[in-house]
Amino acid sequence: MNCGYIGIVGLPNSGKSTLLNQIIEEKISIVSSKPQTTRQYLSGIRSTDEYQLIFFDAPGFVNPKKGLFDFLSKEFDRVIDKSDHILFVISFEQENSDAFKQVQDKVKASGKKVSYIFSKADLKIKPFIAELRDQMMAEGAQTMTYSIKDKDNGPLFDYLKEIADQMPEEMFPLYDPEMISLDRTRDIVGELIREVCFEMLQKELPYGLGVIIKSFKNEKNMPHIEANIVVEKEGHKGIVIGKGGAQLKKIGQQSRAKIEEFLGEKVFLGLHVAYKKNWQTNKNIMKEMGYDERRQ
Repeated sequence: MNCGYIGIVGLPNSGKSTLLNQIIEEKISIVSSKPQTTRQYLSGIRSTDEYQLIFFDAPGFVNPKKGLFDFLSKEFDRVIDKSDHILFVISFEQENSDAFKQVQDKVKASGKKVSYIFSKADLKIKPFIAELRDQMMAEGAQTMTYSIKDKDNGPLFDYLKEIADQMPEEMFPLYDPEMISLDRTRDIVGELIREVCFEMLQKELPYGLGVIIKSFKNEKNMPHIEANIVVEKEGHKGIVIGKGGAQLKKIGQQSRAKIEEFLGEKVFLGLHVAYKKNWQTNKNIMKEMGYDERRQ
């Protein structure tokens, strides 16, 4: 069978995380309209009788600054370094920009084989993207046009098979075919909680919000999870908690539902809100959240 590692890269909000979920047919990567929803690369594994592909979903490209943004930039580079093949996701609504050219340059400089998915094909295509797609197709690049609204994933899976055929042949799969990710369950659970916060606090939610899983253990034949929702300004605690704790209760209910769907069993979830001033530039707190550049 053919096996290999594929990095999914692109600009923020190009549809990378949605694509990963479709590829592995499981909800593993969080999705939001907010930029930089993906903060650390997550992995997903698609296994068939013919191939096993391990995908890394990179954060949307940002220029390195400091703290969290520096981490995001390094995560993007790590995905390219760890991958055998690059899957460049380009949205139909993408404008021409310096950032887009920087991604193109990084991908080209990697020297790795690149395939392209033009996403959000249900939207009106920008003239710049239409011209780019026509040029790539004329040059024989491996391209596909894709929309999350497509009811048939057959063309997507056929496209992945074409990519898989370019991967090395192995006697056995690299990982247990039942696995859907290389990431720790607790990390995925933390991301699901953060996604609910994004969904429920669309307008009020400050960008500086993160989740720390304080404990994850089995008690009385049920996973017991304790998590902190971390904000960087003391005044933001009230936004997350809500009047009489109503907002936090709703966040807990919806988070628990998503976690139970993912784990396939009932869980106990305890949620708390913590104020950590300027956590985005505090290496110790970022490490607690999993934003640690030393992780493999």
